[in-house]
Amino acid sequence: MTPTEQLNLFQAKAEELRDSKLLRKGFDLNVTINWNKIQGINFVARQPDETELRAFLLTFRQFISDKEPIYIHKIYNLCQKFLVNDKFKQYLVISRRIWEHAQKSCGINFIYNGQKISPEYAVNLWVNGYYFHSDEEKLKTLHYMLPPGRMLSRFQFLSFIQDATRQILYLDNIIKISFKEGYFRFD
Repeated sequence: MTPTEQLNLFQAKAEELRDSKLLRKGFDLNVTINWNKIQGINFVARQPDETELRAFLLTFRQFISDKEPIYIHKIYNLCQKFLVNDKFKQYLVISRRIWEHAQKSCGINFIYNGQKISPEYAVNLWVNGYYFHSDEEKLKTLHYMLPPGRMLSRFQFLSFIQDATRQILYLDNIIKISFKEGYFRFD
């Protein structure tokens, strides 16, 4: 696949994300933790519709799988290599930093039984253990988490999807403008 074909495929898949029911309706994600002396601690989660999330993940996972031609790191590298506009290259550097940060933190530090559950780790658990591959160890990890732990790991997972999708669509916009303005040089 040529670099142009790869970038075009990335754009087509980004458009699929943009047109998904999940994004059109709005990605609604919220966790509330309440505590009072009488009832103790109470967790309430607002999360996307499961059917819409599953449909979204079919396309989304191609951006986070290193074996896919549209794996976001491959696309960042292609853009960095073939973009000739320094301002846009700087936008890529910032976007990549945000992407890397999203894998490590979503604003909360979650440690479960002594193990840090980063968004990247939570994505691995949910994508490979629950949604796509039924990895026995990952599924077992999710299964044996107490409900608040499972909910917080899911929050990490969904929060990463939300943050990552912003960067995928941002990168798509950079690519669109760069093609339109002639900022790519493939020779």
